[in-house]
Amino acid sequence: MYNSLAALPSIPYRIMEYLATSDDPKADILWKMLAYSDYDALDKPSLTISQRLAMLWRTGKQDDHSVFLTNLIEDAIAESKTIVKIYDYYIHAKELYYSTVVYCFDCLYGGQMSLIKYDGIPVNRGDLFINCILTLLNGVEVGGVGKLTFLDDLSRYNAARSIIGNSKTFTGVQLYLGVNVGDEGVDQGCGA
Repeated sequence: MYNSLAALPSIPYRIMEYLATSDDPKADILWKMLAYSDYDALDKPSLTISQRLAMLWRTGKQDDHSVFLTNLIEDAIAESKTIVKIYDYYIHAKELYYSTVVYCFDCLYGGQMSLIKYDGIPVNRGDLFINCILTLLNGVEVGGVGKLTFLDDLSRYNAARSIIGNSKTFTGVQLYLGVNVGDEGVDQGCGA
């Protein structure tokens, strides 16, 4: 019996749920950056867990949501708000019983939202996003074999980089974290 990646479909939701239910101060910062698009976003009221979970797109129009568990967004406008996409980017079959899965965290935002006040100074929204995600998720159990990790030894794809959205009205960052995912599979066989 070989790896069937049984945990793969639920890991992005587990990650989002972990972020939504965290009481870490960095989680509060992350969700405020998603909810509020202005420079003083971190001075705004904190979101409840229900408000955080409601930001997840499930079906229908996307423009009312800011969190997506897919890499394709059709009608959410990154020019007017911050959007986060969490999805599996790369699966490397290292062994028969486990694979390294690299998850991508895209954070897109409008050019006029690029700076945010943090500790009294202007900082890049993307840099703060990367800092928050690494603080909250690096070394956390997400349903794989081992922990979600920002480590080149796990995968050469684990990295962070600045991306240019459409070069005019929105921009953002990408962060890649990996985890080993495996199981004993299901013996289905092909014959009698």
